[in-house]
Amino acid sequence: MLKKYKDKLLVLLKPVQATPNLDFGCHNVVVEDKNYLMCRAIVPDIAEMLEIESSVYAGHQPWSYGDFEKHIQNKLTSLYIVVRYEDRMVAFAGCDLAYGPNEAHVTNIAVLPEYQHQGLGLMMLETLQIEAKKYGCRRLSLDVRRSNLEAQALYRRAGFKEVAVKNAYYKDEDGLEYSYNLVNRNLKKRVEKGWKKIGI
Repeated sequence: MLKKYKDKLLVLLKPVQATPNLDFGCHNVVVEDKNYLMCRAIVPDIAEMLEIESSVYAGHQPWSYGDFEKHIQNKLTSLYIVVRYEDRMVAFAGCDLAYGPNEAHVTNIAVLPEYQHQGLGLMMLETLQIEAKKYGCRRLSLDVRRSNLEAQALYRRAGFKEVAVKNAYYKDEDGLEYSYNLVNRNLKKRVEKGWKKIGI
């Protein structure tokens, strides 16, 4: 009887876990000498995101308006960021911060073809790494087509490691799972080397 009472008391006295903070304002960033504006995505951004998706995937749109809307509106466990250059959206990336126990998952990353190879993909991945670690995640994962060697090279540059093959993950080919260990990493220093924040 006393043990039961003690156990209940311990549960009541246990500190309440704070809800992870997902505040993400707008940031001016300089990447390879160009000034960009990076903000959290909002629903009116979806039309431009779909245009970028169509441009990157040769007219195809793997994600629908509804898919993006669901994630953008879920402000507690999902973070989507958009990057603008001179008022034009040029890139976006998204992350599910409650993908698994202590695991976040990059759900989307896309850069307009004419803005690729300019450091934007790396900057967005490093931003998601920072935000996932702040959220309390210990691991950040993503999936990529086996044939997408260019994306795989970017992920390795950002510190991700290939950890698994997912057979027939995509309709027409296998996928590869990449993972980044967020524990004991000084992400702030890595990011400062890749891009410079000039204002919040």
